[in-house]
Amino acid sequence: MGEEGFLKTHKQAIRWTVRLFVLALSMFFLIGGPLPEYAVRWIPAFSPLAAISASLAHQTWYVSLVWTLPALGILVLCMWKGRFFCRWICPLGTLYSVPSQFSAKMKILPWKLNGLLFWFTICASVAGLPLILFLDPLSTFTRFGVLGQGTAHAMAWIPGVLIPIFLLLSFIQPHIWCMQLCPLGYLVEKLKVKQPKTEKSMRTSRRDILTGMALGVPAAMVFKQNVRAETPPTMPPGAKTLDNYAATCMRCYACVKACPTGVLTVRKEGGLAELCLPELDFDQHDGSYCEQYCNACTTVCPTGAITFLNEDEKLQRKIAVAHVRKGACIAWEDRQECLACDEFCGYNAFEVTEGADGIPLPEVNPRKCRGCGACRNICPAITKGNAIVMTPLTEQGMITEEDEESSIERGRRRRRWAG
Repeated sequence: MGEEGFLKTHKQAIRWTVRLFVLALSMFFLIGGPLPEYAVRWIPAFSPLAAISASLAHQTWYVSLVWTLPALGILVLCMWKGRFFCRWICPLGTLYSVPSQFSAKMKILPWKLNGLLFWFTICASVAGLPLILFLDPLSTFTRFGVLGQGTAHAMAWIPGVLIPIFLLLSFIQPHIWCMQLCPLGYLVEKLKVKQPKTEKSMRTSRRDILTGMALGVPAAMVFKQNVRAETPPTMPPGAKTLDNYAATCMRCYACVKACPTGVLTVRKEGGLAELCLPELDFDQHDGSYCEQYCNACTTVCPTGAITFLNEDEKLQRKIAVAHVRKGACIAWEDRQECLACDEFCGYNAFEVTEGADGIPLPEVNPRKCRGCGACRNICPAITKGNAIVMTPLTEQGMITEEDEESSIERGRRRRRWAG
């Protein structure tokens, strides 16, 4: 082996060592270990494609300075080194490179579609709905880790099936995802300042831009007008409007993984724009409610679909409204004393009146209810189904001070019923 061959082999060994180390580190971030929950956000936070697309859909740069730095660092690096990120850092690229080493080297997809997919995403984002943002490789990698732990519903495998499919295809055509389809790979490749520009490449770029615009904008408009399901999803705290949430969520499911009570899962129904969205499902199991002092999901979202809320802001966030089904309630219907919902409510949202027979009767004050689902979870009514119904909101808001009940009133009411 000559000196040139030795140096090439040595460089490959170093590159594979770095790539496997980054892959192992990324898997560690997904698994969690001793790391804080928001560590799962570190992987998709490195994607400039996610930051750009989501910002276009939000019509504002939503990312804080701290979380902007990783994506900005990748952009600067790629202006100098092109696809250095793909060849040395991207954990999904490393994952696909392993079967590519044993590929049959067939060409089942001869066309490079990554430029078309990139411009389709960008143009759809400008129209307010980045339809295929879930193709971003770093969100795909994050999603796969979450699914591998069994923390999400099977519907999540609709976007989650990308990795197993392309792992198999890589045995046929090497690097089929990275070279032919990856929109982030296209972005970092085109960012390189010093690269030859031929007439053919410039013609291809123009075609990709025009095709992406011609397809992306109308597709986004059609999906935005898609008829929604009869019951909208219950959005996690920190979401704004349903349109904004559905548009900017990249389905990485970092929020699903971060949720300590497991109330966040993947939506099983809805319109096309809402398909596979994370939502709060209060009927999964005991303990399926949004814990009062928890803001975990608001700390991990990489696209701003769920904005950060501190603990005080989370306490005042209104995500749904509970209602008492009087025909199923033990107190209203069976005339038995039961104030489990009132006792378990951490927000003083129940108003209790005394019936003609002296039985205390609970009702929800919708101005105070946050929609956390704790009352539904604790409700013991079973004869006619749960007596608490949760109504989702398509636009979240904050509880004002005027809506709050003083602790003195709360204490007086409890002492009255205790006596």
